[in-house]
Amino acid sequence: MKSAEGDAPAVQATVRTRPWTRLSPAAQAEVIRKYSNGSATSTALADEFKVAKSTILRILRENNVVVRRQPLTGKQVTQATKLYESGLSLSKVANQMAVNQETMRVAILAAGVKLRPPTGGRR
Repeated sequence: MKSAEGDAPAVQATVRTRPWTRLSPAAQAEVIRKYSNGSATSTALADEFKVAKSTILRILRENNVVVRRQPLTGKQVTQATKLYESGLSLSKVANQMAVNQETMRVAILAAGVKLRPPTGGRR
């Protein structure tokens, strides 16, 4: 295929889309049952049903299921610890990692990190 000028080939864009998986009402009920009784996490359900974790969380919230706290992974805790120990504040680490500050604070405390005194940044 030539471009309008005739000397260079036109670029043909290929758009790849991922196949959408819609869960049937029965599958949604199974997600709710497994999550509610504690036998599966949202991540495990997403893997099992081959959908995004956000899909599982949406199903749960739409059905008024209380979503359990989403803890940080070990890799995230390690990263948060390194960032905090490099001198960044709790809020800057949380913002950089796009996680809740309290979730991050609890995770690094559990990992044995000693927190610095607050600097009083808000005046």
